[in-house]
Amino acid sequence: MRATGRRGPAWLGPALIAGAGTAMVSWTWEKWADPLIDFGRELYVPWQLSLGRVLYADVAYLNGPLSPYLNALWFRLFGIGIRTLVICNVAILAAIVVLLHRLLEQMSDRLAAAAAGLTFVTLFAFGHVTAVGNYNFVSPYCHEMTHGLLFALAAFCCLARHDRTAGAIPVAGAGVAVGLVFLTKPEPFVATSLASLVWLGLGLRARGATLGRAGRLFGAFVGAALVPPLVALALLGRSMPAGEALRGTLGSWPWVLGGQASSLAFYRDLMGTEHLGASLGAIARSTAGYAAVLVPTAGLALALHGARWSWRIAVGGFLLVALVLGAFSAPSAWLEAPRALPLVTLGLAVAASGGLLGPRRVPALALAVFALALLAKIFFNVHAYHYGFVLAMPATLLVVVALVGWAPAAITARGGCGALFRAVALACLLVAALTHLEVSGRRFAAKTHPVGGGADMLLADARGPVVEAALGALARQAAAGQSLAVLPEGVMLNYLSRRASPTAYTNFMPPELAFYGEERMLAALRAAPPDYVALVHKDTREYGVRFFGHDYGRRLYAWIRRNYREVATFGARPLHDQRFGIALLRRVDTPPRT
Repeated sequence: MRATGRRGPAWLGPALIAGAGTAMVSWTWEKWADPLIDFGRELYVPWQLSLGRVLYADVAYLNGPLSPYLNALWFRLFGIGIRTLVICNVAILAAIVVLLHRLLEQMSDRLAAAAAGLTFVTLFAFGHVTAVGNYNFVSPYCHEMTHGLLFALAAFCCLARHDRTAGAIPVAGAGVAVGLVFLTKPEPFVATSLASLVWLGLGLRARGATLGRAGRLFGAFVGAALVPPLVALALLGRSMPAGEALRGTLGSWPWVLGGQASSLAFYRDLMGTEHLGASLGAIARSTAGYAAVLVPTAGLALALHGARWSWRIAVGGFLLVALVLGAFSAPSAWLEAPRALPLVTLGLAVAASGGLLGPRRVPALALAVFALALLAKIFFNVHAYHYGFVLAMPATLLVVVALVGWAPAAITARGGCGALFRAVALACLLVAALTHLEVSGRRFAAKTHPVGGGADMLLADARGPVVEAALGALARQAAAGQSLAVLPEGVMLNYLSRRASPTAYTNFMPPELAFYGEERMLAALRAAPPDYVALVHKDTREYGVRFFGHDYGRRLYAWIRRNYREVATFGARPLHDQRFGIALLRRVDTPPRT
């Protein structure tokens, strides 16, 4: 299939992506993170590790060891601060963009790769569609997802190089990258390992490799993949018993295989199986929307056989479709459009396996496997936001490449007007991107309240003044070195106040209570009671229970009320109704600061 989108200088696409990325950084500066949810853990844990505490032994952690120690390294090299982590994450984001562009351009053409890169930057890299701002690549709710994606793309680039050189070193490099992904989370590891094996296996078959050579290369891949976990096991084993080191190296695999996560309503709702009928209906509507626009467009493009002035037809089609869809389609339709991604990606995998893409068949099929495996966690409830900022991103970019690169090339090869189909696809992408940007823009506009200061400055929504007031009270009332525990969630207060928790636990939400056990967490608090406790409002109905101390964590809450006296409340009374607030409590035998 001949590429049809290689006109223009090679630097133009990367320049447009870099310009869009720079504009997004400027527009969203200091507005990425949530002041209490998730990202505080991503700061607190590496801060503690940079001070010498040991992951798993001193700080409880559910995932693999790579991301916390990598972030701790950034803190040691460049200083502790939100800004340090943000700048390092922007650098990682830039590396991801470069790897994505290189892979996708090799699979399609310059225009398709540029469109995919712009889609990534505008929809996924900085998105803030949900109320919680941690589903982006600058302040991710979980660095394991973004780091895992980086090393996954590195593995694929190594395999692409092996396709060109047939050497063993790129295969070993891919194995090392997959081993690093293992040290993050199961989701990226399963997806990366499956895709890498498909890529390597089909590539060797296409070149007619002998059984002996294939065996040696697979051995090099697997052997190299074992190196990072074994190194992690050895390093952790220097600070803890071998069994604990092994459990830490395995990360969240014991929790996944033990079934604790799947028993929570949150994860069933996340996948879309909690209300499966409604999810299937949404998938059907999204698929029908794709068909309503693209099938007639493909038919018209094929009918314009040998049409003159194809560029004028394409420009007219782009303007018409963009104006009509922008004016008359509901924004919710574009937010729900990714629902069809599993079906569309599966179709692309089938097309790739059938040989329709020629020499691009192997990488296309491998990336389709990668995309489908990542979609598994949200299979019936796919969106470009929430967990979809990583999990739905590869499938989305694969569809962009298909719509802007492969399909127009196929139409042109049959004598049709591929430029028209490409123009309509680009118009749809433009409307989708603008819709998501508009929703994110409203979220960013609400973030006007500064929290923290200096290298720890962030802008928050209406909760910001309450958080800042609580931090101020801690600074006035708690003496230097006195400890703080925040329940059920809000370890950002520990980080911003630079007050460590005396226990290993950073979170007391339903998943953590299910994984660790409430009695075990209560025993840790009894053994090392904090000087201060902050009760932070959190409605956890997404987990099937609403308030800490009332619907879950009752023994923890009762122990706190017996042993601590409330000294201040900021905002509304927490854990009571829908209003936000923070209560600060001091241990009854802790003297006030003089």
